[in-house]
Amino acid sequence: MSGVFISYRRDDQAGFAGRLADALASTFGAAYVFRDIEDIHPGEDFVVAIEKQLAAVDVMLVVIGTAWLTVSRNGTRRLDEPDDFVRREIEAGLKSGKAVLPVLVGGAAMPAEKDLPPSIAALARRQSFILSDIGWTSEVARLVEVIKPYFPASLRRPARRSG
Repeated sequence: MSGVFISYRRDDQAGFAGRLADALASTFGAAYVFRDIEDIHPGEDFVVAIEKQLAAVDVMLVVIGTAWLTVSRNGTRRLDEPDDFVRREIEAGLKSGKAVLPVLVGGAAMPAEKDLPPSIAALARRQSFILSDIGWTSEVARLVEVIKPYFPASLRRPARRSG
């Protein structure tokens, strides 16, 4: 199965991830867009579900907001915890050789390589894509064009305009 995996931190701009998932689902179909909160069912092992989805998709979008880099728990930055799920998702995406695209939202800047754990430092060398509230519709349409080549031809229909 081809598709897109949306990695995001719930403590940082989760609303953008939801909007993005909805927009991509309207273009490619909900079955081809994975976002944990909508696609992991009650009682399902979320570690297994995430690993299964990461293996199945061809594109990973890493949604980065203004607090993504600094969100902490118990005084430790979450990204520095080896068991942090966002970190684990990015590690798996980078190791897989699949397309990993940082998507900057809410005015966020791309993190520097030195600010990331070594296991995901390569993320900083990926060209990012910016989504803003003001240009949302046109920017999402451009993003769709960027990721379309990773989808089967049957799913590459023109993006729908939202009104």
